[in-house]
Amino acid sequence: MLELLIYILAGVGLGVVTGLIPVLHTNNLTPFFVALAAGSSLVSLNIAALIVAMSITNVFISYIPSTFLGAPEEGTELSVLPAHRLLLEGRGYRAVRLTTLGCLGGLLLSAAVLLPFLAVATPAYELIRPQMHWLLIFVVLLMIALERSWTGAAWATVIFLLSGMLGLLALDTNFIRGDAALMPLLSGLFGASVLLPSIVGGSALPEQHAENEPLDMRANAKPLCAGTAAGAITGIIPGVGPSQGTVLAQLATRSSGTDEFLVAVSGVNTSKTLFSFVALYAIGKARSGAAVAVGEIMEVGCTELVFLVGVALLAGGIAAVLELKLGKLAAKHIEKMPYRALCIAVLVFIVALTVYYSGLAGLLVLATATAIGSLPAVTGVKRTHAMGVIMLPCVLYFAGLNGSVLSALGL
Repeated sequence: MLELLIYILAGVGLGVVTGLIPVLHTNNLTPFFVALAAGSSLVSLNIAALIVAMSITNVFISYIPSTFLGAPEEGTELSVLPAHRLLLEGRGYRAVRLTTLGCLGGLLLSAAVLLPFLAVATPAYELIRPQMHWLLIFVVLLMIALERSWTGAAWATVIFLLSGMLGLLALDTNFIRGDAALMPLLSGLFGASVLLPSIVGGSALPEQHAENEPLDMRANAKPLCAGTAAGAITGIIPGVGPSQGTVLAQLATRSSGTDEFLVAVSGVNTSKTLFSFVALYAIGKARSGAAVAVGEIMEVGCTELVFLVGVALLAGGIAAVLELKLGKLAAKHIEKMPYRALCIAVLVFIVALTVYYSGLAGLLVLATATAIGSLPAVTGVKRTHAMGVIMLPCVLYFAGLNGSVLSALGL
């Protein structure tokens, strides 16, 4: 038991590191642990517990750099602008508290609805699997329709198609190795495109207030429940990520405020993370890099699933405390730092990691993604549409058209 606890705490520690360092993701580390489990006498449950703890903790902690630096990881990209807005109002710590509420609440609610979810997940997945591309298309059309103006819908369609074609080029060809393509894609669309205006404008941060007044639990209950439900769906259905789940949650609750949005998006993210492991048992499919690693280490049956959920809850409780502590520390000291120089340093770090992981081709993808990622702010439409980078390749894949489209493009 002590040995298991050590592995869980090690996973929490690695989750903090990967969460705090922009563009360093748990997927960069999971291959090492898979190899470690295969080449040693270590108990596979311990390694699996470490991976689960690392993944859950990473979700919590990654909201700190996305709030204070505008540097997102996959799943936190939609939180950047609302959180950044609070940061510029001197309320960055409030964004941290709201995302902590959403993360922990989403995790607890996900565990609470696990049994009824398992009862319907397998038959529901088998029912919709042949029609997956139509479901994804419906989500895309719904996102575009929510712009509520012909001009906005037109720009949303353009941004979706541009990002989608870029994703198709980067993910479905040999232009960049597939597992190295997501970093420049997401960092450009949702990271560099947010950092550049702060760098060019030379913006400085106001004094941050580490407020501790109670959050309105009643007002946040609906987005939290909707976010959890959306996270369960996105944890099973491929191609529909936290960004689209958040849009669905907003639509279901009719919420548009910053507070409700941050609670919903963080609830979606932790719920999706947990259900990506549940999917190993429910449908025999892995829906995240960490879930793939766990699936390679061990076969997930009922007992193993209960074990993994217990590890996730323990890690989530610790991560919630750490996010609040580290978030308060960041709010206290961020205003004393040269914010423009800090943004430049983060941008340089993104460029350096892109070259390291993806080479010069990755740099071209990063620049193109940054240009496309700047369009939502210029045209006044939601940044969600840039998630076409993942959704369009998925739609074409499930429709069996990706090869035909690439051939038509001469790729």
